[in-house]
Amino acid sequence: MKRIAGYAVLALLAACRPDPGESDYENQVPSTPSTGGEDPDMLPGPFPYQTGQRRLGVGFYEGGRSDDIPVDNSTTFVYLYESTVTLEPSSTHVEGKSADLVVHAGKAWLGFGVHWNSPRNLSTWKTLHVSLRSSDPGFALVEVGMSDDTKDVKLNVEKYGYDNDGQWHHLAIPLTEFTAGGLKLGVVDAPFIFVAGSGAPADKLLLDNLYFTAE
Repeated sequence: MKRIAGYAVLALLAACRPDPGESDYENQVPSTPSTGGEDPDMLPGPFPYQTGQRRLGVGFYEGGRSDDIPVDNSTTFVYLYESTVTLEPSSTHVEGKSADLVVHAGKAWLGFGVHWNSPRNLSTWKTLHVSLRSSDPGFALVEVGMSDDTKDVKLNVEKYGYDNDGQWHHLAIPLTEFTAGGLKLGVVDAPFIFVAGSGAPADKLLLDNLYFTAE
C-alpha cells in the first residue's frame, strides 16, 4: 500500500506528541491481504504468514494477516511531519509487491507516522515487526515509536538489530519495551512513528514488512 500524506507538528526527537494536520490521500491505494500466490513480484516476507497465526497490519504491509486496520483517510492516516520527508514506492522489497522509500528533505530531523482518529486497544499484541534498509548518513540514527492518548515513546532501533550498512534488517520489538517507557497499550492512537536525525536532501531508507504479532 502506497501513501501520499499530509503534515503534522513534531519537535526534533522530543517527547511532545504529534499534532496531525491536513492529509492528502489522492494517490491512496487500499491494501488487501495476500499470502503470495504465483505473482513473482509478490514476496511472502522473511517470516511468511501462516494460517492460524495472529498478525495485525496497520499500513506498510501487503502480506497475509488475521487482522487489519487499513489506512483509509477516514479513521486511519499517515502523516508526514513538517514536510521533513516524502514517501515513494520502491520495487526493492522483502514482502508484498513493493516497499516504501523514505526520502529525507534535508532538514534537521525527519518524521512520519500512522495515526488513528480514536485510540485503540493493542493490549493483546506483543511484538512490532518492521524491516529497514539504508546506508545513507541521514538514517544512521533511527527511532521507532508509538503514542497513546498522552505521550510518545520512541526507541533507538540499533538495540533491535538495525545497522546503517545497506542491508535489510528485520526488527522484532517487544511492546513491553514501549510500556516500560510509559506507553498505555489500551489507548494507542499512533501504532507506528518513525523518526530520524539530520540528513542530506534525498538520503534514502527502505521500509517494508510492518505488522504486529501476538507472540
